[in-house]
Amino acid sequence: MTKAATFLVGFAMIFLLACEQKSAHGANLDASRTQQNTDQVQPLEVVNARMDFFNQHDLAAFLKCYHEDVKVYTYPSKLLGKGSQRLASIFEADFKEKNVHVEIINQITNGAYVINHEIVTRAEKETKYVSIYEVKNGLITSVRFVRD
Repeated sequence: MTKAATFLVGFAMIFLLACEQKSAHGANLDASRTQQNTDQVQPLEVVNARMDFFNQHDLAAFLKCYHEDVKVYTYPSKLLGKGSQRLASIFEADFKEKNVHVEIINQITNGAYVINHEIVTRAEKETKYVSIYEVKNGLITSVRFVRD
């Protein structure tokens, strides 16, 4: 095996280990978080915890990832709703029925922003999204959805 091939195999193994650890973010951000300890949490950790709680259908933990005055938009600026209680009303039925799931296809970060390419499956229907999450002080303060 050439040095380049050895390097690529090693890099791939490290990348796979990092991806495995991504699903553990939900355990690091539980529903009992306080403002003091969320200040040190990276935006990617917050968004990945949100995804884990979404897939676990844990509404209380899911909502703890959001600022109480979160704003949700259809890209670029059409306001769909405001506030974590509005989010609760949107997701409560789906979470109770456990008929919704999100899969992250790709992620990029830039400072306070996490941009996901996601596929949301609801009642066996898939919808593709590009979601732009803004995270401040360990909480999601705004989300912009670009829909398929």
